[in-house]
Amino acid sequence: MKEFTIINSAKKTPLEMNEKDFYRSQSAGDATSKIEEVCRENPDTHITVYGGDGSVYEAVNAIMNSGAQDGAELTIVPFGTGNDFVKSLPSESGVRKKIDLIKFNDKYSANIINIGFDCDVVRVTEKLKKLRLVRGSIAYAIGVVASVFNKLGKKLDIEFTLEDGSVEHESGEHLLCVIANGRYYGGGFCCAPNAEIDDGILEVIIVRKISRLRFAKFIGGYKKGLHILPDGSINPKYKSILIYKRCKALKISNVMQLCADGEIIDCKDADISVAEKAINIVT
Repeated sequence: MKEFTIINSAKKTPLEMNEKDFYRSQSAGDATSKIEEVCRENPDTHITVYGGDGSVYEAVNAIMNSGAQDGAELTIVPFGTGNDFVKSLPSESGVRKKIDLIKFNDKYSANIINIGFDCDVVRVTEKLKKLRLVRGSIAYAIGVVASVFNKLGKKLDIEFTLEDGSVEHESGEHLLCVIANGRYYGGGFCCAPNAEIDDGILEVIIVRKISRLRFAKFIGGYKKGLHILPDGSINPKYKSILIYKRCKALKISNVMQLCADGEIIDCKDADISVAEKAINIVT
């Protein structure tokens, strides 16, 4: 199998590596183009990505776009400011497994799609990361605090296709909507504590529009993953403000912007589904 290694353009070279041993991405989107080029030339390529969740996003879209999902293998070395997706992978090295992806419109997400408040937080966080001393989870935490003072709540119309094939609808003002394949985002927020990356199910967590005071009381438990219990029920403490669904697909109207693995994307509506056992991951 061919080996190809790529490193996030903004990061220093790992001490154990020589510049000639890898490709350094030049800018946003370059990793997608290069990995897609490599996979089209040889679909049976083992791709090692040194980067964060944004780099993973670029890699999985490149693999899917090139049609190499059956032969290519992806290894992720956490090397970015956000390294949340790897927390949902097997901790032991050398494990090879097929994992799901989230398909939205014509793109793919490996970890989390978020809409509403969380998307606003990412936008603020990206600005904060440009400050030299503000990085990773610290930037995200500050972004949360800053975003609380903006207008809270967004009207969303959602159609859920549940795991049993039945269809349900939800419409109203919501603070945030998370569609999860992995469990963590935002530098360690456990938004979907029961999510599995290979079960063919998307976990959907929606927080209804609430006051800033209620939000302040909620956010600590949300970060720890206490809002959803191990048996799949909503913690009674949060039942009045949460909607929790296990879905095969969903359609969301009036999105305008969503955040996929830390990447902000403009789109009026979102047609979302699970791409089961889509790519090969090697830890």
